[in-house]
Amino acid sequence: MDRNGQLTFSDDPLLEGVNAAYQLIEDGDFASAVRKIDDLLSVNPEYPGLVEGYRTAKFWNNRRGEIARLERGKQTADFLMTQWETFRAYSQEKNLQNSSAFKSAMRYIFFTASENYKLAFKSQESTADNYDLLLNLGLCFITLGEYRQTVETLEYARSSYRSSARLLSLLAEAYYHTGEVPKSLLLFREAFSINPAEIELGLLKAKPIQEVLMAVAERKPSAADPREWVPVVGFIEDIFFVKRHLNMQQVEGIRRDIYTLEKSYQTQNRERVENSNIVPRLLNKYLWMLDYFEFQQYNFESLSEIRTRLIQIDRGLFEEFFKKNRNDPKKPR
Repeated sequence: MDRNGQLTFSDDPLLEGVNAAYQLIEDGDFASAVRKIDDLLSVNPEYPGLVEGYRTAKFWNNRRGEIARLERGKQTADFLMTQWETFRAYSQEKNLQNSSAFKSAMRYIFFTASENYKLAFKSQESTADNYDLLLNLGLCFITLGEYRQTVETLEYARSSYRSSARLLSLLAEAYYHTGEVPKSLLLFREAFSINPAEIELGLLKAKPIQEVLMAVAERKPSAADPREWVPVVGFIEDIFFVKRHLNMQQVEGIRRDIYTLEKSYQTQNRERVENSNIVPRLLNKYLWMLDYFEFQQYNFESLSEIRTRLIQIDRGLFEEFFKKNRNDPKKPR
């Protein structure tokens, strides 16, 4: 601090300079950030954070001209999001991802992209484009930690257009961080049931998902794609304990899925089955029906058949689970 024109003993002018450079990055003034860090490097090139700040500012400053030439709205937002993926790969290569400079750039890029997506959404006429814009806007908000705005945006997208595994997973993440845990757990389960391959795990920080992923790593260490096993292991670990009331259309849809998956499971050779997602998806469909016959439309015979089939498909997962399961199928609920 400057007190009566004197630096106090604890003052560190280089630290103040670095922080000022980070603020310039967060403000999007990359050219000034480059100049500022260049001056600081001439004083002490080994000072912590300077190299990371320089590389970050330089990367985005090199794209400043292109950003300025683009029309405001979708063009600018899409360019920023595309370049962010390039920057993220570059950051991983240069070990920048945990740096303050990386976080400053992230705040600027996603805030600017969100503002441009909002502008694009207001002027768009195509509903298909609107859906993509809303999904990308939700992604920006969740990256910035703006969870309530994420919920508002994605709930509107879900009600006005369509749902997808990616949308539901982001919505579930946002609900978790706003304290609506039961709704979050149900949406996570549904998202991973629709299509796990669409879900980007790097965006999901919610504790239940991290716990499920740890359990998947323990129970299915050789899984080609851990995402496929999330709904199954989440059920077994009683993490996805929230149940949805299924209507008859949904029940019939699950039955059709089971028929199709069973046909593939029984006709393909073992190697092809093991190298596919058939087993976890088939198990998951059976688990939805297990819930239906246990909690919604109790049927002892159907419960027994499903439990037997689950054990036949994956004895390692389900034999001990049903032994420990406190809910006896002989006791209607």
